[in-house]
Amino acid sequence: MLFEAPKMQAYYDSLPPKVRAFLENAKVEVGSPGELMMIGEHFRNAFADQEEKGPAR
Repeated sequence: MLFEAPKMQAYYDSLPPKVRAFLENAKVEVGSPGELMMIGEHFRNAFADQEEKGPAR
């Protein structure tokens, strides 16, 4: 994803690769820095929780 706002791009670039890939594949449209941060942190935490729990059995 490419953003015109440098702060949004910098935040997006700081997200883990799994989160960036998810956002790319979901083809979400992000309209504001706050929205990007909410989505990014949600999935950052969700993926971290999945890694802590390990693979599903």
